Amino acid sequence: MNASPALTGLWDCHTHIYGPWARFPLPANAAYTPAPAPFSELLALHRRLGISHGVLVQAAPYGTDHSAILAAIAESDGHYRGVGLIDQDTSDAQLQALHDGGLRGIRFNLMGHLPGARDPQQLRRLAERVAPLGWHVLIHGELPTLLPFLEQWRTLQVPLVIDHMARPDLTQPLDEAGFAALRKELRRPDRWIKLSGIDRAMQGQPGPWPQALDRVRQLLECAPERALWGSDWPHPNIKGPVPDDGQLLDFVLQVCDSRALQQAVLIDNPRRLYA
Repeated sequence: MNASPALTGLWDCHTHIYGPWARFPLPANAAYTPAPAPFSELLALHRRLGISHGVLVQAAPYGTDHSAILAAIAESDGHYRGVGLIDQDTSDAQLQALHDGGLRGIRFNLMGHLPGARDPQQLRRLAERVAPLGWHVLIHGELPTLLPFLEQWRTLQVPLVIDHMARPDLTQPLDEAGFAALRKELRRPDRWIKLSGIDRAMQGQPGPWPQALDRVRQLLECAPERALWGSDWPHPNIKGPVPDDGQLLDFVLQVCDSRALQQAVLIDNPRRLYA
């Protein structure tokens, strides 16, 4: 049921781009080797789905070289923002250049298949460095790994966006205590949730995933003014068939079962976070 004509200015808050290789080659030590997925292909998809704004999340294979997403943002006439990857060697001048280039956050990867620091204090120091820029931290990990970080960072003066709903397996009974702890965290005013990755949560089962609606709504109702959506195009490192991006958008439109919620999650919330 893609977005109705009355909903304009939609945001896709989680995408990656790769290539074209002649312009943005992968380094020799790339974390993985994806198929090419240039910005032009993402733009074509967004036009087809009625999406006018997007967020480019720095892809792990490029490390801290943000050339590809900076170029795309520069070409987007202000319609796209970025989320980067930094380390202790990233200078203040580089951070300012990334900000000027349209980045508004950094991502911490706690998933075992992705590179990145795992020490809470080291990551906290990185988060504190971006606080003066008004950025947020996007944190990607499974719930048992994620919760201790969230507990240790309750005094951190940076908004935390929980990526891909904390990677639940919605085909199995959930750890109800852990899920309740996540919902409690989401009621904090500095916690955001990205309602993305339903295809991964359903372990590659084809859409439209009606059996998952209630669980995702339980997350949304904790923070309707701090919830986002992203497609995760082009779906790197996915197991099973590549999901239909139109179905992913349709799913979040069903999760947001009122026009006011659709407006908040797909337009107003991202516009505020990525300003």
